[in-house]
Amino acid sequence: MKKLSLLSLFLLAAVAHATTTAYSPPVGGMTIPAAATTDNFVSVALTNPAAWVGTVASVSGSDITVSGTPGWGTNAFASGTYYYVRMLSGAQKGHFFSITANGSGDVTIDNAGLNLSVINPGDTMEIVQYWTLGTLYPASQAGVSFTASPTVFSIKTQMLFFDATSTGINRSASAIYFFLNGHWRKVGDVSNSYDNTIIFPDTYFVQRNSTSATVLTCVGRVQPGFLGTILTATSSVQNDNFVALAYPVNVTLSSSGLASSGFTATTSVFHINDEILWFDPSSTGINHSANAIYFYYNNAWRKVGDVANDYGATVLPAGSGFIIRKAANGATSAWVFSTGI
Repeated sequence: MKKLSLLSLFLLAAVAHATTTAYSPPVGGMTIPAAATTDNFVSVALTNPAAWVGTVASVSGSDITVSGTPGWGTNAFASGTYYYVRMLSGAQKGHFFSITANGSGDVTIDNAGLNLSVINPGDTMEIVQYWTLGTLYPASQAGVSFTASPTVFSIKTQMLFFDATSTGINRSASAIYFFLNGHWRKVGDVSNSYDNTIIFPDTYFVQRNSTSATVLTCVGRVQPGFLGTILTATSSVQNDNFVALAYPVNVTLSSSGLASSGFTATTSVFHINDEILWFDPSSTGINHSANAIYFYYNNAWRKVGDVANDYGATVLPAGSGFIIRKAANGATSAWVFSTGI
C-alpha cells in the first residue's frame, strides 16, 4: 500500500519566486513499497520544488519569453540538468514541456505535439527539475529503495521504462535499467551511466525486484493547480497509454474527471471504446495481467463482465499507474485533472 505521510505536510515557499507571484504549495513525504518477485507499478506523486514561477510575456514558435528579468544562466535548465515548463493557467494549464534551451529570460521547449500559440501573455507557469533515476534512486539508497546488482550476470532490481511514442497494445518495455558499480546501467549497455534518465511526471515505470522487497521514500511538493497528460490514439489499432496521476492521494474514477476530459465513452456494450486497465497494487508476480478493465457507459463507470453496476468508487492509487487503452480510430485527447490546490 502507498502511504502519504500526512503529518509531514506543511507549507513551504518555492525555491524562487517571480516578483509578483505568491507560491506556497504543500510539501510532504510518501513511501512506496515494492514487493519481491513482482512487477510494481511506480509513479512519482510528488515533484521537486519549482526553480522559478512567473508569467508569460510572449510566445514565438517554441520560445517563451517570461515577464521580468530573471537573469538565468545560458542553458541553465538544459545543459547537464533536465527541467520542464508546466503551465499553471491558460489554455494549456497542467501540461508540461521539456526545456531544450534557455537564455537569460526565455526558454525553448518541446511542444509535445500541443499548440503553443494558445499560450497567452499573462498565463502563469513554473520551471521544475525532472526526477531522474539518479535523483529518485540515489546510490545511497541501495539496499533500501532498490537492490544493487553485484554483477551483470546477477541482476537484482530492474526498472522497466516504456516509450510513449510507440503504438499498439501489450507493448514490452523499451528500456530496462539496473544498478551496478555505483550507477544505473542499461541492459545492452553496461559501460555507460544512465543516472540522468528522466522520469516523466505523467507516466509510470515498473520496478521489478528479485528476491528482496524494497521501500522508496519520496519527499517533494504537491503540484498545484492542474495536471495534464496527452492520451494518444491511432487511426488503425488500439493504443496503450501508460498513465500516472502525479498526485499523492488516491483518486476515484468518478473524481478523476476522465469521463469529461480525454476519455471516449462507450455507446454500445457490443463495441467498447476507451478502456482503463486497472492493476491492484497488492497483486504479486511478474507480467501479471490487469485485475479489472473499466469503461464509461450510460453515465457511469462499468466493468468488463459487469455492465449493470457503477464502479465509480474504484480507486486509482497514489504512487501507482494504470493503462488507458484508446480505441482504434479514436481521437487523441487531453486529460486535465484539478488538484484543488
